Amino acid sequence: MDDVLNRALRVALFFVASCLLVWALFPAWKTLAAGLILGTLTSVMNALLLRRRVDLISRAVAEGQGAKRMSLGLGSRLAMVLLAVMVAYRFPWHFHLIATLAACFLVQMVSLVIAFILNLKRSDGKG
Repeated sequence: MDDVLNRALRVALFFVASCLLVWALFPAWKTLAAGLILGTLTSVMNALLLRRRVDLISRAVAEGQGAKRMSLGLGSRLAMVLLAVMVAYRFPWHFHLIATLAACFLVQMVSLVIAFILNLKRSDGKG
């Protein structure tokens, strides 16, 4: 899982860098690029929160404690997306709302594609 997430984070970093170039070079697309950057950074934070949560659960299971600890894992990730969308809604002259919402799921979709590609490479063509 770490390999997939590290590759997805690298793709997200390159995407943010390209959006920064678009933001700097094309003034007409500044709001779109800023919305994509905001959504991508939110997606990265959500991926890191999910990685932390999975590590905590796996450590608890390995130590034989079970899943005693309850928290708001999904709630915090949803709140991050809601916060990003609220910022984009509040400041439409700085952030594009649709771009922000679409980019909030970038790392998750990239992770899915990367995991699929790595699974195809690792399998030898049998079932």
